[in-house]
Amino acid sequence: MDWSEYTRNTYIGISSLEKALFYILIFSSIGYVALWYRGRARLWKQGQAVSDDRPWHKRFRTMRRFSLEQRKLPRHKFGGLFHIPMYIGFIVLFIGTTLLFINETTERVGFKFHKGLYFAVYEVTLDLFGLGVLFGCLLALYRRIVQKPPSLSRAPADLVSVLLLFVIVLTGYALESARIVVDSTPPQVAAWSFVGNAFAPAFMGLSVDGYGVIWWIHAVLIAAWIVSLAFGRTRHILLAPVVAYFKPAIQANVPPNVDIEQVEQGGAIGVNALSQFSRWHLMSLDACMGCGRCERACPATATGKTLNPKLIVEKLRDAMTKGSGDDLTHVISDDELFACTTCGACREECPVLIEHPIMIMEMRRHRVTEGNLRGTPAGALQRIGSQGNPWGLPPADRAKWADGLDIPTVAENPNFDILFWVGCAGAYDPRGQQTARAIATLLTKAGVNFAVLGPKEKCTGDTPRRLGEDLLFQDLAMQNVETLNAAKVKRIVAMCPHCMHTIKNEFGAFGGQYEVLHHTQLLAELIEQGKLPAPQDGGKTITYHDPCYLARVNGIHAAPRRALSGMKLNIIEAPRSKDKTFCCGAGGGRMWTEEPPSQRPGVQRADELLATNAETVAVGCPFCMIMISDSVKAKSETTQVKDIAELILEQIETPVR
Repeated sequence: MDWSEYTRNTYIGISSLEKALFYILIFSSIGYVALWYRGRARLWKQGQAVSDDRPWHKRFRTMRRFSLEQRKLPRHKFGGLFHIPMYIGFIVLFIGTTLLFINETTERVGFKFHKGLYFAVYEVTLDLFGLGVLFGCLLALYRRIVQKPPSLSRAPADLVSVLLLFVIVLTGYALESARIVVDSTPPQVAAWSFVGNAFAPAFMGLSVDGYGVIWWIHAVLIAAWIVSLAFGRTRHILLAPVVAYFKPAIQANVPPNVDIEQVEQGGAIGVNALSQFSRWHLMSLDACMGCGRCERACPATATGKTLNPKLIVEKLRDAMTKGSGDDLTHVISDDELFACTTCGACREECPVLIEHPIMIMEMRRHRVTEGNLRGTPAGALQRIGSQGNPWGLPPADRAKWADGLDIPTVAENPNFDILFWVGCAGAYDPRGQQTARAIATLLTKAGVNFAVLGPKEKCTGDTPRRLGEDLLFQDLAMQNVETLNAAKVKRIVAMCPHCMHTIKNEFGAFGGQYEVLHHTQLLAELIEQGKLPAPQDGGKTITYHDPCYLARVNGIHAAPRRALSGMKLNIIEAPRSKDKTFCCGAGGGRMWTEEPPSQRPGVQRADELLATNAETVAVGCPFCMIMISDSVKAKSETTQVKDIAELILEQIETPVR
């Protein structure tokens, strides 16, 4: 048999009328799904339009990374194990089916390309990747039926869609076996369809009519699965790429600024209706697949609070479907919103790029305006407004942390190279003051030309910003930017990741453009330049707790480790580290919230850190210092909690011999 004759018949015994009915069935299914999405698009359009002038290739890069390349799925081994072969296999089968349809169309005008070497490669490829889909479906069914993780949404439609896909591939192989038998395919040709060929003996004696029955079962199942794209989690197959492509250029944990002019004209502050969210946010709600990754990562959920980021999304989506999203106070409770630490774990884990923290912060704004924030967090906001710091201590005391160190202010050293932003914790909290002194001492030892603002420094507004008091945040931001610009600041080093994030990512909207570093970045730089001498011998074993706003929100986790390693400190990694770190519980204004020990994320985190058996827990955030220290002290009398700057200073002053 000549190689060029290797091919296959697609419609064995299928009449022209049946072909027409088949196309009507398939296109009707596609039409139904299109009409459903058209209806959803009307709901999305109730939201606010978002202007984004990024070129298409940058949008496509986002879509390619997070939708086509599935960058976030390998973060969860079991999920990646079944989803990646299922996803890749599905794409290959879809392309293969499309090519077969094209060949069927072109064959009518005398051009058939489904033959020869192309045919052989095609058959092997589709059989191989079909097995990948079966493997993925089996693991997905095992997860849903046997494992039943509590965080996984389990709507009946979701199970049906997986079963349909599984049976479609099985009937596809059955159809392949039946075709080999009914069409009397030569062995050397049938061998390329290796799965169908292996099971062909089971179909010996099958008639053409029997083949037609299998063909129609396969066709109807495909149509049913297409319809399922309008229901349940399979929506993400179509929506995830669209959501990724149209996602605005959103900086992590940076909500849009409140327009003060609109507020003065009687406009609302924050979001209390679905129509006040952006259209993209509303579309992203429909892309949620209920996988529960956000729920499993959430520190509030882990400590038994009412907040569940997955349910926030599902409640908002249900309200959009029912048309009951005009007053979100009846959809999402205050307890849910104010339990969020804005740690960004939900955002980081979400495979369809939903921005949970920003949506929560926008809803908080309305609740704060309505006076729904009470207790100790409200007291912190009052103290920030009156004294410029959440401790409520006098601005004149801001420089007391530096007593005896002879640290110059910008007025005393106007030609400084780096401004050391001390922050409220460094200025007023006793442990924070120790860290600030260690940093200043290290900068002096390294010969860095730096200065501080002293009493002119105010709270960056991080706490008001995250809690939803945006007008107070804007007032503080404008005052600080005016002070920084007057001092001609170009480069800033901050000891607090929250201060760093706010100055670096949010002051720009108010005219403050600076290079902003975390102190561990600058210290790693100084160690690598030889300006901070490393000891000759190794030091103690430490485990490092990554602050959320440093490692996850701003992607800085290598520099702290470089600084520690450069000082010959031996790092033992905690189970959850870097961008998978577990929140201490202080972010999002939760630092100022009283809660029982059983609901403190820091207690869970302390257990993880102590389980490493490291001598010392290293931190890089004054909030983490407070929360982790309190939790570690309650569990261990020997383990110390220290800032990286303190550990480096110890290594320099008393090196291990």
